[in-house]
Amino acid sequence: MRLKTGAVAGLAKVIEEDLMKRLQSQVDVRALANLADCAACALTTRSSNSGEWKAVLPRDCTDKSMEYWISHVLSSALIDHHVIMSGFISEVAEMLSQSKKTVILMMDQSQIKDDLQCLMISARFGERAIPILWKVVKTKGNIGFEEQEELLNKVKAMIPPGVEVLLSADRFYGTKSFVEWCQKAGWHYRVRLKGNLIFQHEGGNITAADVGKMDGSRVIGACFNGSDISTNIGFLHEESHPEPWIIAMDCKPSKYRVLDYGMRWGIECLFSDFKSRGFAITNTHLKHEKRIENLILILTIALYWAVSIGTTPKKQETFSEKKQFRSKKSHFKHGLRYITNTLFYLSFSHTLWMFLKLTG
Repeated sequence: MRLKTGAVAGLAKVIEEDLMKRLQSQVDVRALANLADCAACALTTRSSNSGEWKAVLPRDCTDKSMEYWISHVLSSALIDHHVIMSGFISEVAEMLSQSKKTVILMMDQSQIKDDLQCLMISARFGERAIPILWKVVKTKGNIGFEEQEELLNKVKAMIPPGVEVLLSADRFYGTKSFVEWCQKAGWHYRVRLKGNLIFQHEGGNITAADVGKMDGSRVIGACFNGSDISTNIGFLHEESHPEPWIIAMDCKPSKYRVLDYGMRWGIECLFSDFKSRGFAITNTHLKHEKRIENLILILTIALYWAVSIGTTPKKQETFSEKKQFRSKKSHFKHGLRYITNTLFYLSFSHTLWMFLKLTG
């Protein structure tokens, strides 16, 4: 039986109401309630460990039943994270594109376990990132373009028309197929290239690394080897960096356009929020792709809530105050701490109230 009182139950109810409002009749009501309960547990325990969730799960049942219930949620066919995230993506894209600003998307993959990799597309939010869509694949190497294209197509279908998008990705994604997809989609792109990639330019062959030797350290209209897919390439090697940035882009290359690639690092902070500095997802004992995808969905809902709570109202601040605030804690960390402290206070108050009631 689902509990209706207590701090965790109250948080789960608020999350459930928000999911119901976003998704209306697109998802089974029971699935939304189950996701809300799990997200509340993840926020309370700051963990992806189902064993820790059982200690706070707002359900009146035995430990064995709780374990079975959590396992059922993680493997439920009623939960499709693509559908769930559709209730968030359009709102996020519209919010980030206010004042005709470009929405920054990032693609990368991260290892969950020895043979499981997560390919994720995220949106830049402040100086960090929030998840958009993901796919877990059983492989020990890099995830191929077939899976990348599937994910990109789903994200593109969810973004409202007219929203400007810039996609940034690491050197593994600097391929002809990836650039061609961006061009057909009408997206701006900043994709790092491997130095040994061969291009055709002005009737001859050059490597990506050769761009650094050319006038202005840039090339306009270089074609990927053996294809008619062309791109512009910018080259920048700063003294403080051991390697140069060789960036394929859709616009005229310049130092500042190359530096746009640096926005990709927001996704590294996101992976840290899921891993060592957040929910410790790499400690999970789950082995099936579907279950891990559902687990990431639960943690994503929790992360959205933490970021939402941690976003402070706009006010007049000096530059030094803004810098000091950002350096202390991210929106995610700030919100997570606030939620945890609030839940502790509510739990303590409820316990004190019960004690006073029993003792007269």
